[in-house]
Amino acid sequence: MYKEIKKCRICGNANLATILDLGSQYLTGIFPPNNNYDITSGPLELVKCMDDGGGEACGLVQLRHSYDSEEMYGENYGYRSGLNQSMVRHLQQKVQNILKKVTLSDGDVVLDIGSNDSTLLQAYPHYNIDLIGMDPTGKKFKDYYPSYIKLVPDFFSAETFKKIFGDKKAKIITSIAMFYDLESPLDFMRDIYSALDDKGVWVFEQSYLLSMLDATAYDTVCHEHLEYYGVKQIKWMCDKIGFRILDIEINNINGGSFSVMVCKKNAPYKDNAGQIAELLETERERGLHTLAPYKDFEKRVKKHKTELLEFIGSLKKKNKKILGYGASTKGNVVLQYCGLTPDDIPFIAEVNKDKFGCYTPGTNIPIISESEAKKMKPDYLLVLPWHFKENILFREKEYLAEGGKFIFPLPKIEVV
Repeated sequence: MYKEIKKCRICGNANLATILDLGSQYLTGIFPPNNNYDITSGPLELVKCMDDGGGEACGLVQLRHSYDSEEMYGENYGYRSGLNQSMVRHLQQKVQNILKKVTLSDGDVVLDIGSNDSTLLQAYPHYNIDLIGMDPTGKKFKDYYPSYIKLVPDFFSAETFKKIFGDKKAKIITSIAMFYDLESPLDFMRDIYSALDDKGVWVFEQSYLLSMLDATAYDTVCHEHLEYYGVKQIKWMCDKIGFRILDIEINNINGGSFSVMVCKKNAPYKDNAGQIAELLETERERGLHTLAPYKDFEKRVKKHKTELLEFIGSLKKKNKKILGYGASTKGNVVLQYCGLTPDDIPFIAEVNKDKFGCYTPGTNIPIISESEAKKMKPDYLLVLPWHFKENILFREKEYLAEGGKFIFPLPKIEVV
């Protein structure tokens, strides 16, 4: 099930202009256990909140449609943080950076929203502090939680937090790769404000709009990700709720993300005002408030589809064996948009055993273990989580030494 929005999710402006249409796709984060599994299919259309002359529009880029969160984050939801060493290192570093800013005392509460398999929480010292993970998919990952981390397998809200902690507040709150999944981001921010200690910090990380445009990373656009933020929209919301941005870090995670650290306006922390102003100016100079960069993005997306299909077609003519590498949400976007099928890519190699024997949504490509795939001696592996390139090339030295080749589809098609 899905519904079409009639106004911007954060400012309420009704003037929404289409900037990218990836067609109708099956829910990209679900890996069905068989080909007869019933999955919702619906449009993947990006729209931009455009100023209608009143100067009040926030400019948010967002999906035109909203999908059922219960279906998207159910038993067949496929992502797990701890399986990728690049992500593990990134989350560990994030905790170290937070602890340089905030000193934890005995009895302090640390909350991770969207805690997945608890990889981030495990990076904290665990003596005398309360480590809490809230995640509706948590039941699936509960075996990965050490006994000292409390799992609450539910969606976060101020009410749920209060039921557990009463009047106690969290000294640190994190929400990694989930703030862009929210139907009502301002309500979520209000709930964070309510749950956060007056001297606490909230760190949230999500895809960065400018990075997505620069990398032609249209695979960032999926049913889960409702919003595509620039710094401008984050500041607009923070100002409205009473948060102050302390620092912003742009990184290469997930094809280009930005991590934002905020506190309440009167909290005793110095902010990096110069850096924030510089980022806002860059976004203005790049014309993110206009339609021009999005029209250019759309052209490059269409061109990429043509080029990828032509390239795979040329390899098939030479009787080369091509398998997929890494069954991922992002990969499902590319596979469906480009119309790739088991005739093009008969199998996808995967490290997560929970996905073995499952299929890609819409394209019905079987998912097998990496060892099984290697036995087939593929000439090429099409890397679907292309943004983990460095880590993949490091761990696949043997395959490369034996003459195998990797195809990285984005930012530009590259063969290694």
